[in-house]
Amino acid sequence: MFNFKDELARYQPILELDQIEEALQPNQLKDLVDILEHIAKDKKIDASQE
Repeated sequence: MFNFKDELARYQPILELDQIEEALQPNQLKDLVDILEHIAKDKKIDASQE
C-alpha cells in the first residue's frame, strides 16, 4: 500500500539545469546529449509511422 509519509521522507528534489551542468562531468554530459538525441530520433520515427 502507498504510504504518503514514507514517500515524502524519501523525496529528493531534482536538480535545476545549472546544477546538473555543474554535477556532471563533461563526458557524462555528452553521453546524456547522445541519449536525448537517440530518444528524439526514435520519437520522430514513431510519429512518422503513424
